[in-house]
Amino acid sequence: MRNYANKYSGAVVNRQKVSGKRAGGSDQERPSKIIGVVTVVAMLLGVGSSLWFGIALQEGLGRLDRSRQESTKLAVANVALIAEKDTLLQQGKFEAAAAGLGLFTPTEQQRRRP
Repeated sequence: MRNYANKYSGAVVNRQKVSGKRAGGSDQERPSKIIGVVTVVAMLLGVGSSLWFGIALQEGLGRLDRSRQESTKLAVANVALIAEKDTLLQQGKFEAAAAGLGLFTPTEQQRRRP
């Protein structure tokens, strides 16, 4: 049998350290896994909240646009009603309507002032 001990360096003195993986991971890997999980969860929460805020912003802008359109329609209707009110409140219209009903303007003796 050959003796190979002289060819190789001391097997007992300079032993190579080999670390194997445990089933649960080593103590050095555990903080990096926790940091990775926290980072992924934070990123998912950020993406989800930005999508939710984007949808809420679009919905709010849509409601704002609809309310502005309704406001312009109501402003146009208000101008038309003011013009109609001014025509109805003219003195000649009152006198013509009163004459049609058989009414007349009161004389000075019929007027009372408190």
